[in-house]
Amino acid sequence: MNLRELRHKIEIKAVTSGSRYGRKLFKWLDLLISDYANLQAVGLWAAAIVTGLLAVAYAYAFRFIETRFEHFITAYPWAVFAATPLLFTLAWWLVYRFAPEASGSGIPQVMAAIELEYKDDNTKFVDRLLSIKTATIKILSSLLCLAGGGAIGREGPTLQISAVVFHSIGKFVRRLYPDSHEQTWVIAGAAAGLASAFNTPLGGIVYAIEELGMKHFHRVRTALLSAVIISGLVAQGLFGSYLYLGYPQLKPISLHGWPLVILTGFIAGLGGALFSQILLKALQFRRRLKNPWQLGTFAMICGLIAAMLIFFDNANSGSGGPLISRILFTGESGSFSLSLGRVFATCAAYLSGAAGGIFSPSLTIGAALGSKLAFTFENPQINFFAMLGMIGFLTGVTHTPFTSFILVMEMSDRHSAIFPMMVVALIANSTAKSISSSSFYESVRDSWLKQNTHEP
Repeated sequence: MNLRELRHKIEIKAVTSGSRYGRKLFKWLDLLISDYANLQAVGLWAAAIVTGLLAVAYAYAFRFIETRFEHFITAYPWAVFAATPLLFTLAWWLVYRFAPEASGSGIPQVMAAIELEYKDDNTKFVDRLLSIKTATIKILSSLLCLAGGGAIGREGPTLQISAVVFHSIGKFVRRLYPDSHEQTWVIAGAAAGLASAFNTPLGGIVYAIEELGMKHFHRVRTALLSAVIISGLVAQGLFGSYLYLGYPQLKPISLHGWPLVILTGFIAGLGGALFSQILLKALQFRRRLKNPWQLGTFAMICGLIAAMLIFFDNANSGSGGPLISRILFTGESGSFSLSLGRVFATCAAYLSGAAGGIFSPSLTIGAALGSKLAFTFENPQINFFAMLGMIGFLTGVTHTPFTSFILVMEMSDRHSAIFPMMVVALIANSTAKSISSSSFYESVRDSWLKQNTHEP
């Protein structure tokens, strides 16, 4: 059915409807879709509303399960050695059996879908990456992994889930309006997902430009803005106007504190880059495992490693949000051992093959690292350097300096610290690029493309 046929049916309904309100409704619908731009806008608005609702529901489920696990592990610490391997294996099995495209973060899958033209042999691959089944398994697998104490985040999965929503609604719109581009829908969906997950509309827009679709920006900018605004408003309407990190009290950085700012940018950026390299090398090894028994055994081993880390320190479980809050608001310092423990816990969860992101875990590792640097050098502004560590480590992983400092700035409403944040982001980015020219997400995206398309 094309747009002309649809309008003809609506016009008939408007004339033949027995209800006066029915006639008005069909006349309004006819007016609404009388232009292709209106049709695409309506589709984008609908997708943004659904995305906002799903993002909030997913966040509530994530928070509930994370809290339940904390209570469980406090009451029965030894049970982690049974629960975590079992749930990690079950989370892997769901992905392996029903939707391999749901594994891991979800951001590389979205980047792969954007990279490809939606035509020829690529259509089926993109549809698999962004299918409703993939999104469903993504949610279930990540929640199972979290229930086992997995050190994962919900932000990467939320991006893929929201991209699925926009892709699905976009497919319907493109049947009526073939000139509507696939990339418009996927990029807008990913940005809306990040904005609603973190309540950071500006961060969502910047991330879409910096990481997902700079070359498509001229075509998607209006769709991008409307998707971010609507999904963000829906999320705020349900969650309230909250800040992801709250309102930490920061004092202006003094002149003698700037050498530590520079050092934090270097060390955090280096740490993020090395974390990415460790994870990528381990993923290369995991790809050699083809037999489901081998993969299942590997998932169980990852669960055992995670269980040991959690048993010795509960802070090695979950997204790390409560740990960040303690550092920012109580002056508690992290430690190098905690940072290292979180690195291995995140690697174990990711390598298991379950769904789960590394965005929040990266922020947690960076917060622990930055606060420890401040403590080591006897700087009282522990929470300030925790935030700088978050920016530096995330930049080291993603190679997106602008997104990193804007996200943290928006999540805390600390615009007064913008210059140190920018400096740390740029230093961390330069350090990370000296280790690898590609970010973690870019490397995994290239692997997806190599395995599933005819590209070299």
